[in-house]
Amino acid sequence: MKQDLKIRQSLMEFQSLLMHGIDDGTLEDCEDKTKLEHHFTPVDPQYGCSSYARQLFMPAGMVVAGAIHKKPHLTILMQGTMIVISEDGGRQRVTGPKTFVSPAGTKRVFHIEKDSTLVCVHLTAHSSEADLEAVEAEVLSPTYAEMGLEEPDLSDLEEFLGTTTGKIKKIE
Repeated sequence: MKQDLKIRQSLMEFQSLLMHGIDDGTLEDCEDKTKLEHHFTPVDPQYGCSSYARQLFMPAGMVVAGAIHKKPHLTILMQGTMIVISEDGGRQRVTGPKTFVSPAGTKRVFHIEKDSTLVCVHLTAHSSEADLEAVEAEVLSPTYAEMGLEEPDLSDLEEFLGTTTGKIKKIE
């Protein structure tokens, strides 16, 4: 994946501003307006892994900051239209149905223009919703640094907002 550190910095700053706005009540936390479903296949004996699909419905008007993914995976926009900003594609308007590969280390911000359903498909050693915490640890990275990638410096923004990265909760 092409690393665009300027976009990476902007994505992380935007996520920090969103989370700060939610924390201080300036912005509404709309997570309750989404619908998240988890789907697992049984472990395939030949390959020793399971497929995990994470299906998320997001209503029009919502802005979402995605997680950093450790591994490349399939992403399917089943329905809807959204503006997507990422290091690997810049700014794009995407309308479903559309399938694409998300590279490892990818983080995106989405502005949902029309009600959208997005599915990410991952390979995992786990095959049950009871193992979601382990699955997320396997496929998501809390930081770029954990993946050996350059971490954006948010210290100026954090100083301005009076926050620390430890206080910014994860958005998926």
